[in-house]
Amino acid sequence: MHHEKTSLYLRITDPSGETRTLPLVPGSPLSLGRNSSSDISFRDPTLPESIGLIEFRPSPSGPLVPWLTLGNETPSASLAAIPVREAMLPFGMNLKIGETILTLEGAGDSDRLPATPKNLRAWKTASDSGKSLLRMAQKAASTPLSIYIAGDTGTGKEVIAGLLHAWSERAAGPFVPLHCGALAPSLAESELFGHVKGAFTGASHQRVGALLQAHGGTLFLDEVGDLSLDLQVKLLRFLENGEIRPVGSDQTRHADVRVVCATHLPLRKLVEEGKFRRDLYYRLASVTLEIPSLKSRPEDIAMLAREFASELGKMIAPKTLLRLQAYSWPGNVRELRHAVERGAGLSGPFQTVLDDSAFEFLFENASTESGAGYVAAELADGMLTLVEMERVMILRSLKLARGNRSDAAKILGVARSTLFEMLKRHRIEGPRAHLKKSAA
Repeated sequence: MHHEKTSLYLRITDPSGETRTLPLVPGSPLSLGRNSSSDISFRDPTLPESIGLIEFRPSPSGPLVPWLTLGNETPSASLAAIPVREAMLPFGMNLKIGETILTLEGAGDSDRLPATPKNLRAWKTASDSGKSLLRMAQKAASTPLSIYIAGDTGTGKEVIAGLLHAWSERAAGPFVPLHCGALAPSLAESELFGHVKGAFTGASHQRVGALLQAHGGTLFLDEVGDLSLDLQVKLLRFLENGEIRPVGSDQTRHADVRVVCATHLPLRKLVEEGKFRRDLYYRLASVTLEIPSLKSRPEDIAMLAREFASELGKMIAPKTLLRLQAYSWPGNVRELRHAVERGAGLSGPFQTVLDDSAFEFLFENASTESGAGYVAAELADGMLTLVEMERVMILRSLKLARGNRSDAAKILGVARSTLFEMLKRHRIEGPRAHLKKSAA
């Protein structure tokens, strides 16, 4: 018996943070479940014994592609923040079932990253979720579709927007960023559509709005959810026919613009609350890119902290780096940079290695500058019981330790045997369980 060659791989990220990879060969359906007889085994006790199936169906172009179908007892999966029960598995996008993440990859996808164009700020990552985001962004950039970027404050949404422009066919045109949340309500329409001389008090000269400035290129609307409902109607009209009517003018102009937008609050939630037009949402979110929070990317925390420290002629002690990885970073990359800059400044010019004392303000007084400590962040969605909190701590320590139970025990400050008892009590399977191999 031998394995058929394949260019498809399914990456499985367990709740503990351990990652497994399974080659996918088009053929019979693969069962998903928590028992040993399943073709693809899950290590998530929150899911039922039988989870669903992956089967192969012909695509419009001919080749077989994998489709996921969930069983009746399985909660809906999440694909780009959209609940699904049956869906084709798209390349490079995370599909979350319970606390487990599935990602379809091609040969070599896990190591190859899109190149950052020259003279453009890079969105740096060493994590699987970050790499997946960049690959998806490059694919989305090659389409003419409007793109919505979802992500917390400080995750680098404008950097991703700049890359989308640079990777697109509009790269030779202008890239115009506009922060909608910083616009005065009385001037927002003028900033977006422009105005003619004398249109209102203070309009002493004609102004070209952001839409016309971005003609032939890309307009990035940051915090687009802050636009008034009246202005949302006018933006929707532009997206439908490309027409621009400057404030105070009875003439229309046309512009060819690709719109990329972003919010730190989920746009779908704003739609449900009646604060954002549903029809505009569907026009803007033809493709949705979700930037994962920094706390979910411990590899990136370590990489970026080292880089920021190196820029200041400093290094970070390994133990301190581990503590930085355990912190929740509610301000994401922006907060991390500021913390390293402050830590380097407090350490003085003659201390080249930053230890815990350099970040005392962060570890001991996390509720001031950072806004919340890593424990507070876990409680943000509601008070957890002690049992639930212990489970959160176990899963985070295993993720930081990349599934290594000895290292996870050190992070928690308990004996290895104690961690084994905790794993058993919470029904969390350790990294020794292996993915069932599929025979050709």
